[in-house]
Amino acid sequence: MSKNDIRIVGLCKTFGGTEFITAAIEEAYDFLDKIVFVNSDISWTGERGNKVKPVVEAWQKENDKDGKIIHFDCSLQTQLAQYNIGYDYIRTNLDADWIMVFDTDEVWDQMGLSTARNILKKATFYNAVAAHMHTYLKSPLYRVMPPEYCKPTVFIRPIHHTFLGIRGNGVTPRLISDDLYFHHFTYVRDNEEDIFKKIYSSLIGDQEDVPMTELVDIEKWKETKWKNILRYKNLHTTKNFEPSWYQVKRVTVDDLPMACRKLPIVEKWKDK
Repeated sequence: MSKNDIRIVGLCKTFGGTEFITAAIEEAYDFLDKIVFVNSDISWTGERGNKVKPVVEAWQKENDKDGKIIHFDCSLQTQLAQYNIGYDYIRTNLDADWIMVFDTDEVWDQMGLSTARNILKKATFYNAVAAHMHTYLKSPLYRVMPPEYCKPTVFIRPIHHTFLGIRGNGVTPRLISDDLYFHHFTYVRDNEEDIFKKIYSSLIGDQEDVPMTELVDIEKWKETKWKNILRYKNLHTTKNFEPSWYQVKRVTVDDLPMACRKLPIVEKWKDK
């Protein structure tokens, strides 16, 4: 890192969702100075057994040439508690200008990271930056269009003593950039059982931030919209947010981040 550059540290909480984590690391590795993984052995729904850490460690053994990856293990059932462990370590030990917050199913492409670096260098009057998402449902080639209107915080300055809000969304002032996108494979997993686990665990996570959050009639949703997802509209599984996932359309493998294109789950869907 040059004297005139900025120091960016990644923060990722883990439990389940192994399908895209290696792609997430590969894309962001050169962009980040360090990557802190907080690995809980209990999920938000009480399930036991972290599946992500062994996958990260295998990638780390083969590819972490600069020793960037740091692990913290814990038994915590809320995402805010997980975030706080990593945040406190970064704030007190790693001298970061910015923290990049990402989940195991969130992958940045190189264009997005280049845009992010330019924004962060110029964001003198902001302490947080939010981004748009390319959201995927059921298949890594089924993208929500137009992009949903949720714009999560993705970069924060470590200026507070604790992690403020889910994903740092309590940090202000916040810049929402219309030019900044990442890829969120939110309901894409190797099997439908894991997808529906994700739906219910996401509800619990959302309720940390918005206590009255409720799911739509999920059994009806599965039998209608999920089974015919390319034909239906208003697909979001949270009540009152259904139009945010207006529809999904098929994209090509070339529309995905480079590191995603070789993943087994993408190979599985290419010819479907």
